[in-house]
Amino acid sequence: MLRCPNCGSRNVYQIAGGYLGQIYRCKSCGYRGSLIMECEVPKDAENDRKDPRD
Repeated sequence: MLRCPNCGSRNVYQIAGGYLGQIYRCKSCGYRGSLIMECEVPKDAENDRKDPRD
């Protein structure tokens, strides 16, 4: 999961890539740059998000 280093939003997408590297943009705060946070979601956290009634 990619996160914005400025605001922590997951609303991040890649706008450029290639020989010079990737450039990302955050739709939430407008951050633009090559530094981005990549986080893994623990499997336990995925189970917590499910509705217990299912």
